[in-house]
Amino acid sequence: MRKYLILTVLLIVAQLNGLQAQSTFIAPDTVCIRQPITMKPLDTTASSYYWSFCSGYLMNKPDGSNLGKTFGVNNANDIEIAKDNNGNYYGFLINLNPPSSVPQLIRLDYGNSLSNIPTYTNLGDLSGTLPVEANSLFILKDDAGKWVMFVVSGYTAATSQLFRMDFGTTLSKIPNCVNMGNIGGLLNVPKGIFVAKEGPYWYGFAANQADDKLIRFDFGTNISNTPNTVDLGNPSGAFSGATDMAATKDKNGNWHLFVTNGTTNKLVEVAMGSSLAASPVGTVLTPNPDSLFYPTSIILAKECGVDYAFITSASRNNLVRVAFTDLASLTFTDISWEFVPGLNSTVALSHFIREQDNIYAFALNSDNSIGRIGFTNCTNSSLRSSTNKYPPAFSYDQPSDYSVFLSMNEGLPNASMECHLIHAEQIPAITIVDDTLVCQGDTANLYVIAFGTDTLKWTPNYNITNTSTTVDALFTKVWPDYSRAYHAIAIYPDGCIVDSPIVVNVSKVKADAGVDRHIYDGATTVLGGPMSTEGDSFIYAWHPTNFLNNPLSANPVASPFYDVTYYLTVTNNRGCVSSDTVTIFIDCNDLNLPNAFTPENHIGGNDYFGLLNKNIVKLNYFKVFDRWGQLMFSTTDPSQQWDGKFNGVAAPYGVYVWEADGFCNTGKRFTRAGNVTLIR
Repeated sequence: MRKYLILTVLLIVAQLNGLQAQSTFIAPDTVCIRQPITMKPLDTTASSYYWSFCSGYLMNKPDGSNLGKTFGVNNANDIEIAKDNNGNYYGFLINLNPPSSVPQLIRLDYGNSLSNIPTYTNLGDLSGTLPVEANSLFILKDDAGKWVMFVVSGYTAATSQLFRMDFGTTLSKIPNCVNMGNIGGLLNVPKGIFVAKEGPYWYGFAANQADDKLIRFDFGTNISNTPNTVDLGNPSGAFSGATDMAATKDKNGNWHLFVTNGTTNKLVEVAMGSSLAASPVGTVLTPNPDSLFYPTSIILAKECGVDYAFITSASRNNLVRVAFTDLASLTFTDISWEFVPGLNSTVALSHFIREQDNIYAFALNSDNSIGRIGFTNCTNSSLRSSTNKYPPAFSYDQPSDYSVFLSMNEGLPNASMECHLIHAEQIPAITIVDDTLVCQGDTANLYVIAFGTDTLKWTPNYNITNTSTTVDALFTKVWPDYSRAYHAIAIYPDGCIVDSPIVVNVSKVKADAGVDRHIYDGATTVLGGPMSTEGDSFIYAWHPTNFLNNPLSANPVASPFYDVTYYLTVTNNRGCVSSDTVTIFIDCNDLNLPNAFTPENHIGGNDYFGLLNKNIVKLNYFKVFDRWGQLMFSTTDPSQQWDGKFNGVAAPYGVYVWEADGFCNTGKRFTRAGNVTLIR
């Protein structure tokens, strides 16, 4: 009932003696949990990359579930699963005893994930061409990339036949079925079928249960040909009631067929050498004698140089795993997983298919139910998989052994896969300073203490004193300009690297008093520059407070009489302080008067009109005239200003002319005239 499987799925192994040497990527052997792990491929020219960091793998005990009896199954002998070109998954089985007494082809539709519960379609008997007593199914693609399924059938020599189903480019189509009959009369209750291409030639094999013979099909260079059949006899007398067959190649390129014996409860290896056209040599293998009890199905999987056989039994709900650590010498270990959910006197088991990081196979049980067997991904990796050539760094959060694999050029003739075991261990005891806070410009003291290391170091090398040591403690000082993490890195001899970031928070305060400036005598200016730190958590203080409207504001208005240097101090709620200065120079080189005033509005302190200068040492006269030349106001006191009245009566709205003559404290004389608008 079983299949030929040479790396049709990509599986990983976690811990087995005899793993083949890593040769396609660089990875550490030992890490600490939470340690960033970086992978690097050695081949950078591949067309595709798939990294798996926490995948389901065959060294774990499988889990499973019974999907029920609602899929139209009625006494079928085999189940086959494949992923179509459109990305959907399909399963196939052939019912032997349907109510209508004719066989039926059942197609299972899983959609785009094998984790889905499939729907099923009864495709009928394909216009009467479907085999009545189907024993084993095998799906493959031909040279044109079209799907072909071979079926062997027969409970007697008279009913034994070989069938081919042609689906075309998609498994969703109803296939054409071709009955090639019992070619040469050599088939006698054939169990197990596989087909493979070797060089330009196609070959197929089946194992007869009734007469313990191995039958070879020679298709020539076209898989659509009706093959010639060759009787290879009973290889070394090892066959005894064959129930299923599968095949693979070892690392040296030699073929191995595996057959389960139902009579003796043994596993048979048939060595074919480097060519499927060679004469077979059989060897009886004996896994745990209590694990096989009338074996019904065998599937093979190859991963990272290790070959696996998985065997089900008709009378036990167990799954036997035989792991060949060296297939060429037939060195193996075996284990029997008992009472696996989803298995119930299992008739057949599909091959394993990897979907992302999960591995699934489907069991066909004697009660017409279908079970799903899974090796699912772990959840202890920060990154499960990547398709990048250089994948991002990842880490594990629990101590354990983890298998990492890299698959390159998937689906191509030069496809390759390598895996590597990584041991993640608990973080050793380390003493380290806590996160700290400093004001900008201050220094923080950092330390890390760890015993048994090769190296202790601090990174980055930025505003820091000591960065590395080979002893068990490292003390250093840092003075960063901005908040940042400094990493204390402890490197241990076994490859464990502990990276502990310590954040040095820098409390930044910036005082910007503004640029130095010159203003006219009597003018005002706003202090403070754009670089001052702003916010409710900051306190601003200006000194001296003379001539400032609000010395606690970030931007006070200054009206100085003389040159003044102001000091700005900005303090945050953590006590960090920054200071800056600005100098205001007073220039008395001209008169400073407004061009309008509003004596009645009392808004903005603009009720009077007069000289704004504070540094006039002598005023010869300051006079205001109306437009007809009438003198409205006159004074020699630079501090006196016109209130907009004449002889106690409010002067009307209009434009008035003024004249002034006097001396600044610099000795410069001024004689000026102008106009002002009185607004009411």
